[in-house]
Amino acid sequence: MIWLLLLLLAAVLAYLIYSYRYQARINRLTSNWPGPPSLPIIGHLHIFARIIGPRPFKRVTELINCHLKDHRGKLWLGTKFYVFDCNPKDIQALCSAKQLLQKTSDYRVFENWLCEGVFTSGVDKWMHRRKMIAPAFNYGMIKQFMDVYERQARILLSRLSALADNRQPVDFFQLISCYTLDTICETALGTSVDSQSGQRSEYFDAVREIIHIFDSRLKNLLYRSALIYRLTPLAARERQVLKTLHGFTERIIKERLAQISSELANRNCDAESSQQQTLSLLDTLLLARTADGQPLQVRDIREEVDTIIFGGFDLTAATLKFFMYNMTLHVAYQQLCREEIWRVCGRDTTTAITMEQLRELDYLEMCLKESMRLYPSAPITARRATANCTINNFFIPKGCDVIISPMYMGRCKDFFPDPLAFKPQRWARDAQPRIEPSTYIPFMTGPRSCLGQRYALVMMKLVLAHLLRSFYFEPLGERQEKARLIFVMTLHTKNPYLCKIRAVE
Repeated sequence: MIWLLLLLLAAVLAYLIYSYRYQARINRLTSNWPGPPSLPIIGHLHIFARIIGPRPFKRVTELINCHLKDHRGKLWLGTKFYVFDCNPKDIQALCSAKQLLQKTSDYRVFENWLCEGVFTSGVDKWMHRRKMIAPAFNYGMIKQFMDVYERQARILLSRLSALADNRQPVDFFQLISCYTLDTICETALGTSVDSQSGQRSEYFDAVREIIHIFDSRLKNLLYRSALIYRLTPLAARERQVLKTLHGFTERIIKERLAQISSELANRNCDAESSQQQTLSLLDTLLLARTADGQPLQVRDIREEVDTIIFGGFDLTAATLKFFMYNMTLHVAYQQLCREEIWRVCGRDTTTAITMEQLRELDYLEMCLKESMRLYPSAPITARRATANCTINNFFIPKGCDVIISPMYMGRCKDFFPDPLAFKPQRWARDAQPRIEPSTYIPFMTGPRSCLGQRYALVMMKLVLAHLLRSFYFEPLGERQEKARLIFVMTLHTKNPYLCKIRAVE
């Protein structure tokens, strides 16, 4: 027994010596990275502990402003090394360097649902899959989706009409989430999940629940261990939810496969005409081929469809929520958007809004950009260095996690004068000072930027144009209360965002 104890003590001592030497070596190599003094082994955990508690965003901001220099910094969480880099001179290189295209280990929590889709996959698989999926988001495909955007927007308008003018609080996020999920499922799978019907949607509930499960796992250090997590009630619940999510997607895929096979057998269409008649992202994947010319398996298709639904559902709904929050906080800007929509699209709420009209809604887009600057739905992102690299004379060691924050950059006074003020005019074509593209990255930039950003922007502009053309959105009281922010995988408000709706006469 004593020998086992001695061996354990020796192993612990060896680990401590190794960790101390490793930290010392990395600190020497990264000596020009600014950062607070670190302690052996525990690193900066004593400083990081200060952000635990109420108002974490405020505490993080104070910590960053205290220790960053030129928008760069380094941090040790125990023996794990991180660099925080939001210097605009570095952004393009950081997001494009082949050594920094790998997602960090935190993204593994998504793998049970998304498997190895384009969001979570390693670099080699990601490069091939991105080329395969990209055609599904080109201009021609998005133009086809306009009918879906319009149809689902009409359902949302009818739901709001039933709620308008009764002066009761409306949970805007709940309503807009149903719209985004139905729209994305119809464009991705060719079928709606009917979450806007007002009836309980098992798939909608499952998507919302899995997002909260992932958030709970990310925030619990014990749950980072797959072995420990498998034994928890949360993991058991996750397995149940995944049966619903995977079962729904696989059923749709198999039904569409059978339909295509039947059409081909009856010679009603061939592969070429199927491609011309593509109405969903699923069809693009069904017609795609692997590097060796083979069709994708059902699992391969499912993981990409699930990734598209995950990426578009909560992120897009959160962006639309913050936009409308800003519109009730700044009612004058809301009216300017509405007047532009009336001028470009007309006041007849029964007429459809076209792609050409959306391009002319400059002020609406300015307000949307300003909202995403202040409230990016993905406030931080992280990449793993797969090899040593140097960005503008700053060394990044292999295995290091690189943190980039669109929210920090959007709220930095060095990049945006008066950064906490909502000023759509800063996005005008002739505005001064001009905004540097590398300081505004709500969709990130470089090869691994959001593949569906154009898809999302068109969908958001269309539904917002319909909403503002038809309704006034007003705060519950005399003024809109300031929102308190929380991070639930994506950026959200601590309390539900409620507003009143009044029909335009």
